[in-house]
Amino acid sequence: MAPRARQPKKLPTPPQEIRRIDEANVGRLGLISIQERIPDSYTSWSVEFEVDGRPARLSCDALPKYGGVPHGLDGDIATALIDLYVESGCPADGVLLTTAYQILKRAGLDDSGRYYQNLRQTLYRLRTSTYSASEAWRDHRRRSWTTVTFNYIEALEFTSPDDELGLSRSSMLKIRLAESIVRSIRAQYTKPLDLEFLTSLDRPLTRALYRLLDARRYPPEDPRLPLPAYTVNLITWAEACKIVDQRSNKIRSTLKGAHEELLERGYLSAVEYEGRGQKQQITYTFAGVEGQQVQVEPVPTTPLVGELLESRVSLAVARRLLSEYGEEHVGTRLQKFRRLIASGYKVRSRSALLVDVIRDQEGKYPDEPPLPDLPPKPAVSSEPPGQTLELRPDPATLEERVDAALKTVQFLLRDRLSVSDYARLRLGLIVGQPDAAELGRRALRAKMEGQLSELAAEILDALPPVLPN
Repeated sequence: MAPRARQPKKLPTPPQEIRRIDEANVGRLGLISIQERIPDSYTSWSVEFEVDGRPARLSCDALPKYGGVPHGLDGDIATALIDLYVESGCPADGVLLTTAYQILKRAGLDDSGRYYQNLRQTLYRLRTSTYSASEAWRDHRRRSWTTVTFNYIEALEFTSPDDELGLSRSSMLKIRLAESIVRSIRAQYTKPLDLEFLTSLDRPLTRALYRLLDARRYPPEDPRLPLPAYTVNLITWAEACKIVDQRSNKIRSTLKGAHEELLERGYLSAVEYEGRGQKQQITYTFAGVEGQQVQVEPVPTTPLVGELLESRVSLAVARRLLSEYGEEHVGTRLQKFRRLIASGYKVRSRSALLVDVIRDQEGKYPDEPPLPDLPPKPAVSSEPPGQTLELRPDPATLEERVDAALKTVQFLLRDRLSVSDYARLRLGLIVGQPDAAELGRRALRAKMEGQLSELAAEILDALPPVLPN
């Protein structure tokens, strides 16, 4: 396996300062085995436990041809997908348009050929493995436990280079996450996630154990309130971790390296075993809590939060935007968003547009709406006053410039282009046909003038031809 990208050692972020989130059911249930390698025969597992004094069951059934149940690095990819989905504004259809490069980068993994092969296998495992949570999935809105059956990825579409069937840096992906996961995120059933610390951990097993342990740190009834310690039976913990060999000594041996790294990195202050054999208990003490619960303070619910909610931005995303950018910035961008809408800017998803306007650092949206009677001009220098966009400095690398342009076009056009079309557009952007900056300006004008379908047709006409086999 190719070496994982090395990152500087990072201390855990204090819970009250964590701004990223994770879906709370996924982390708590431990859908993905923490083990880096599993036997070929490990194609299913089932765990029985109690929730609020009632019996519950969690199971997974996978296909052997894709390497058994999800495990190891699959957890890194699954976490990256949720984070990218949240960043895109949590669209109701659960669809994420992205690239293979962006997924690996968000997961903190190395950008090498071997990892693209691993990514393909991971996506197939997450697409084909079926999970069933019986009376174990929290319905946050109804405050009850329900039964759900799902595939982590409900639909998967991607492009491959040349005649190969794998993934590469140029691969475009369209992924639809499980409806149960999407519904839970949009209902704000989330917990804080220290993604920067997570991706800085060295071993896949340590990262997997951290995800599961950090999820258990937050009570399911209120996943904003971290606990100072967590105690669990050794065998029960092995089942939660989906460890294959559940002999007591093997469990301790499997967990040892991850325990050492989490202690060394300052996430845990102690790991203590008590008892013998299958009756052993493990107690994890979290560092920096000092024996008392620490309330994760949300961004105060201000009138500005209410205005974001009225535009169908989820509460979790609204709080995250205010935390990252501050009330003055968000308020200014909210007014810009309203001017765009008032000028006739047609939009399929108001919430997704608003999130993009707030996050925009590239000057994609003008401060004043263009005059409706002035036709668009092909060149930047010939555009009428009030319609010229002042460009920000381009990202440092070609890869970043292309990705930035693609994100803009994908956000505006969504399903008007296919995954294959986006892949061809990416190739064109790499060689400057079309120019990335000009395409962004053209897309903005098309949005304001209600001509996105015409823009999609223009792009299709200008795309590099599909070469015959």
